[in-house]
Amino acid sequence: MALFIAGAILLGGAFDCEAAKAKAKPKPAAHGAAHKAKPTAKPTAKPAPAPEPIVSTICVEAQSGLVLAEQNADLPRPPASMAKMMLFLLVMEGVHNGKWTLDTPVTVTKHAQGMGGTQVYLEAGEVWTVRQLAEAAAVVSANDAAMALAEGLWGSEDAYKAAVNKRTVELGMLNSKFNSVHGLPPDKGKDPDATTARDMARLGQFCVADPQILEWVSKKELQFKSGVNVHSSTNKMLWRMSDCDGIKTGYTRGAGFCVTATASRDGIRLIAVVMGCPRSGERFDLAQKLLEDGFAQVRRKHVITKGEKVGDPVPVANGEVPSVQLIAADDLWVVVKVDDLPGLLVVPEHPAVLRPPIQAGTALGEVRAQLAGKTLGRVKLTAPVNLNEAGWRSKIKNSIGMGSK
Repeated sequence: MALFIAGAILLGGAFDCEAAKAKAKPKPAAHGAAHKAKPTAKPTAKPAPAPEPIVSTICVEAQSGLVLAEQNADLPRPPASMAKMMLFLLVMEGVHNGKWTLDTPVTVTKHAQGMGGTQVYLEAGEVWTVRQLAEAAAVVSANDAAMALAEGLWGSEDAYKAAVNKRTVELGMLNSKFNSVHGLPPDKGKDPDATTARDMARLGQFCVADPQILEWVSKKELQFKSGVNVHSSTNKMLWRMSDCDGIKTGYTRGAGFCVTATASRDGIRLIAVVMGCPRSGERFDLAQKLLEDGFAQVRRKHVITKGEKVGDPVPVANGEVPSVQLIAADDLWVVVKVDDLPGLLVVPEHPAVLRPPIQAGTALGEVRAQLAGKTLGRVKLTAPVNLNEAGWRSKIKNSIGMGSK
């Protein structure tokens, strides 16, 4: 025990001596020796850690565009492969307008074959249908399939981009400019695609309104060519949330990891956009949280029932009946935040006086569900019965304000 204590004291003494040496003044140099001060080594400062990239997020209700959460949603940034959402929308708009069908054949060009990044390895001269190429672009995020569609349906890449940028303005995506078909980084000296999380959510609203687009983007796997491995969707949200059925992922070094996701639950569809994540899994974590938090915030409210009388009776000028209550032509449902339910208003709008003859079912106005001055939904108001001009008997009856009993 004595040896152990002595050793401890010696160690402590040695430590104190080193500390004393550090504080002691240097002794003068010996006689005849050159007086040189030893250079003092400066401690090297550790470099500050690189700041985390700024991430943009937004979550909206798909039908009304009601914003449930947002952060940096108007920051301009590239969307990477989420740019293909414009392709899906324009392809289906062309189908609906009779410009082409899903079975229209498309011949692959040498230019389309040479697209880099993710691909399904198309070869020049191959012929595929619009449906097949759209599925490849949606599920696999195939850049060669996207280019084949753009060239095959619009005639050239430039013609497609002109159509896209015209449509973005029409959709109200005023902070977006697409300079590519697929979202790949531009060649040197060319401008990249630019958009915002808010604009991508707006685009998502139009995409989810088309059942065919939802069918494409909800696929977890795709067998594009026989004898080739099955391709898995790049959108891992499809596995994370059972009610998630789209829409599109994206990644380039400049864009970071991005996703536009959608899910439908209890009659409510939400869209979440995440852009600029530094790590792949983080975009899915954020998107899932946005959607889950969003569903917890809102409720679907049945405001009006089809055939329900709405508002006060409306006078009928010179009619067989002095007034009539208009009825709703359809059910009216809206999605609102739980906290906002008490402020929801039903606002009918119709002529002050009705002038017969008017047939039953004729639209005579509308009823709107409003919250803080914003319209969340609307349905038409119609005449419940035929409204005829009064004959002489009805005129006498109405003039004296009484009828037979």
